[in-house]
Amino acid sequence: MKTKVILTINGIIHMFIGGFLWVAAIVIGKPFIDPIFQSKAPGEVLTDGIYLVIASTVDTVAAFNIGIGAMLLVVRSIADLDSARRVLAGQCVLVGCALLFSAFYNQIFMQGGPPIPVFVLLIISFSLALYGSRKGTL
Repeated sequence: MKTKVILTINGIIHMFIGGFLWVAAIVIGKPFIDPIFQSKAPGEVLTDGIYLVIASTVDTVAAFNIGIGAMLLVVRSIADLDSARRVLAGQCVLVGCALLFSAFYNQIFMQGGPPIPVFVLLIISFSLALYGSRKGTL
């Protein structure tokens, strides 16, 4: 598979994840976050202060995902195979850390983790980046 295609797909995946998180936390806001909050802290009230802390954290994660996606779309035109594979190896490490520290740790120890569609997209992104870093072509 061509590295340009892998970088494009992974760029779109990251922009989609970032857009989803931003819309969920900022545009939809409390109606989206409150059911999740109630499942994690039954009986607690989602105050404006707590909502702002949660929304600002999710907003930051969303911004980084949108930025990573934009970066991958910008560098997809790299004409050097070794450089393209290095970018994909770096992206593999990035997504691997997200899966390990956020998804798996939160799922196992915090009874949380990302929404299932985000988790699946991260696994797809990791798999494509791993394949592209090893066997990608121009």
